[in-house]
Amino acid sequence: MEILKNSVWDITELDGLESGQYRVLHFFDDISCIILFPLREKKRIFRPIAISLNTFKNGIQSKAVTEGKFSLPSYFLVSEDEIPVAHRVKRDENFGLIKSIIHNFDFLLEYATKKRMSFLTSYAEKAGKDRKTIVRLLNLYWRYGQDINSLLPAYPNSGAAGKERNAKGLPLGASKTPKTLVFERAKKYTLRPADKENIRKYLKRYNLVPKTNNNYKNLKECYEEMLRNEFSNEIKKAEINGYAPHVPSYKQFTTWKKKLFSPEEVIIKSSTERDFMLNKRGLLGSKDELSLVPGSYFEIDATVADVHIVSSFGNQYVLGRPTIYSIVDRATSMITGLSVSLYYASWRAAKQALANCFLSKERYCNEFGIDIVDSDWPCSHIPKTLVCDNGEMIGLQPQKLVVPLTELQLSPPYRPDFKGMVERRFGLLNSKVIHGLLGTTKGGRVVRGDKDPRKDAVYTLKEFSTLLIEAALELNRAQCDSLATANSVLIENNLAPTPLNLWKILLSKHKHALKRADENEVISRLFSTQKVSMTREGISYNGMLYSCDRILEENLASVARTNGQWQLDARVNDNTTNYLYVKFGRNEGFTKCHLLPKSKMFKNLPVVESDFVKDWVTNKKEQKPVNMTSIDIRKRRKSIEQEAKSRAEKDTLSFREKTKDTRNQRKKEIQQSQNATTVDSEVREEPHSNNGQEGSIVYLPRRSPKKGS
Repeated sequence: MEILKNSVWDITELDGLESGQYRVLHFFDDISCIILFPLREKKRIFRPIAISLNTFKNGIQSKAVTEGKFSLPSYFLVSEDEIPVAHRVKRDENFGLIKSIIHNFDFLLEYATKKRMSFLTSYAEKAGKDRKTIVRLLNLYWRYGQDINSLLPAYPNSGAAGKERNAKGLPLGASKTPKTLVFERAKKYTLRPADKENIRKYLKRYNLVPKTNNNYKNLKECYEEMLRNEFSNEIKKAEINGYAPHVPSYKQFTTWKKKLFSPEEVIIKSSTERDFMLNKRGLLGSKDELSLVPGSYFEIDATVADVHIVSSFGNQYVLGRPTIYSIVDRATSMITGLSVSLYYASWRAAKQALANCFLSKERYCNEFGIDIVDSDWPCSHIPKTLVCDNGEMIGLQPQKLVVPLTELQLSPPYRPDFKGMVERRFGLLNSKVIHGLLGTTKGGRVVRGDKDPRKDAVYTLKEFSTLLIEAALELNRAQCDSLATANSVLIENNLAPTPLNLWKILLSKHKHALKRADENEVISRLFSTQKVSMTREGISYNGMLYSCDRILEENLASVARTNGQWQLDARVNDNTTNYLYVKFGRNEGFTKCHLLPKSKMFKNLPVVESDFVKDWVTNKKEQKPVNMTSIDIRKRRKSIEQEAKSRAEKDTLSFREKTKDTRNQRKKEIQQSQNATTVDSEVREEPHSNNGQEGSIVYLPRRSPKKGS
């Protein structure tokens, strides 16, 4: 089992350590030592703890040490632009206080092993802060994953969010003030527990019942009923003495209805079972330093693929050439991230590649029908440095979202040799896969008169992505002679010189600069930020519908059907339409929602295919804004209408004469119609009658209609 920096472990029985959860802060290979930080109580101040690496490994073997999970607070799981400016300023100010010592590993070792240190006291004096302030900031930084966002102020937890407030003395909220000095407002009423119970009782008895119930009253009537029964004495006394009664206001009554009863309870209690199932239930049914070790440097770059692709909905729709983003580890030549999209080289496409690099590859490959286990592509880490172009990665968004995770190193313009490893991988992908496909441009080497490659395009975006993923897996297992002389560890362990073998053996010996990423943090930062709608049919995004267990448990679709839809924040994986991540509350994490059968047409397709369908529908509407047939029908309708009006104007009969003896008039009309039909039949028979000679047409007799029909 790998022991990575920033990983979390549950320790039960290990010499010198209390039972609990610990985070790995750092390794000291030269002294075979590992630094741990306890994660037991967040309000207490702890020191890092140094133990022998061999002791820790023995604990893993004896099951006394097991890999654990530590959930980050929800207010960390936001993209940089969602953090208020005041919060970012406070975070950066806190980070500036400890920035110079968090990478001082000599200090870390001394702090973990010595009982007394004067360094922190002198450091705090120079910073103009109390020593405890510095210690608390270090605890926060170590506790929440050694990330700058760990120093964000916990303002979302302030004010006892979600807890009931009890007034002590003066009433809560602003006082009632008149707009003029002529009148005096009533005193503000402070609700007691008995009043809240009365509100609950009267709502359940009169308002939260079906409208067919004899006891039903609307909200205003229910409020007045409570005042008549519970505050009658106060109202009588106030009327006699000429002042406003001291009673709960209607606004307090309606506010506490929302607090005492959830939207789901209100809908269910206010409906009969039949009405709920017919009109209010959710409609969800039917229808993922220069010493080169893994993680020292990851190189990222993009290129336009030398092949044209088509839409999944038909080969006649050529979509052009996709963009390939690739991330490669400089030390091992391992392809650690891959993304194929129809977006041009941009921050949006780069984010998708970074998310793929930082997350597990098993689920990613399964989305394209490739079955692997994590050991086949064991790359789901954050590097120490990310080497990139100064194009899409030089903007403000990469600085906000990626810099907190890793360091960006921008290569000079027109110097592809600064990212030689990833450039070489593009060349291998072209030679091994892309230039042999139908619809390839072969790198622009097209002779005049050759067939247009777009005519041969047959591969969809998903098919092309599948081919590239398999090629990347093959390159990671391919032998490379230069790796054999780059590190003796392969020869020492008698392993073939492949990127995969070198990656695995160096990680097993803890010779790397990798950091484990929190999945929720990667999703919130790097997946595409979108707005979705909670509707009666589920989560709606780009013409597709999604759902999850929470929607069923809390009956949110029914709430949306009754109260109207609302918007939610979401994170979308552009590689697949099968799922997306939705944040249902401001202080909650992201919940995974899956595609509903209603939208099965988009199953297992990239998100860009849904964009294609929307463009196709828009195009059809623009081509035919009005149907030609409807124009002719409208003309005939107006002509008939004008003729009927003209005939009606000549009519001199009264209304009584028109409506008199309607039944007999209907019979006469039917008889006249039958007579006209008979005459017409005889007229049509005469020209064809030739006494039964050959070639004559004989009309068979028709059954006479029943009387009164």
